[in-house]
Formats: sequence, structure tokens, C-alpha cells
Amino acid sequence: MESLALTRHASGCAQQIVKVTSDDVDRIVLDGYEPVREVVGLSGTRWRGADSLVAVYAGEAEALSLPKGRTAFIYSGLDAWGLRGGVKDSGS
Repeated sequence: MESLALTRHASGCAQQIVKVTSDDVDRIVLDGYEPVREVVGLSGTRWRGADSLVAVYAGEAEALSLPKGRTAFIYSGLDAWGLRGGVKDSGS
């Protein structure tokens, strides 16, 4: 449930949303990003950067042995509210 809330929140606050599919998902550079621990799940992972959020959906593709089925969304142009909403920064 938290992952859906975060996706809806980020999509409403982002200045730009980019969809990435298939092998291009491997080309996303996540240096400087931190995992969003509140929404770790079997089907996807979220990563938070300075002004963007990356949501990688690979669980279904892995379960079906279909690596080209991976999808990621990059929500960019987020301010502090867009990145975290009402979640306090853990300081890490």
C-alpha cells in the first residue's frame, strides 16, 4: 500500500516522468541514491536521490523469466515534499 501511495504522490509532484523498459533499466545510474526502505517489496524497489525518485518494477519479469519485461519510472524535479511527503528523513 505504501508503494502505491508513494507512486501517486511522486507522480503528482514531479516536473517530469520518464518510463524506461527492458535492458535500458540496467543503464539507470543509481550512484548517490538511497533505497526507500518504507516500500521495499517483492515486485519492485524505489530509490530516492537529491531531486528524483526511481521506481524499478522487476518482480513480475523475474517470476516469469522475462527480463525484457522490467520497467522503471524516473520522477524528476521533486522538492523535499515531493521526495518524502510526510515521512521524516532518517538522517542516513
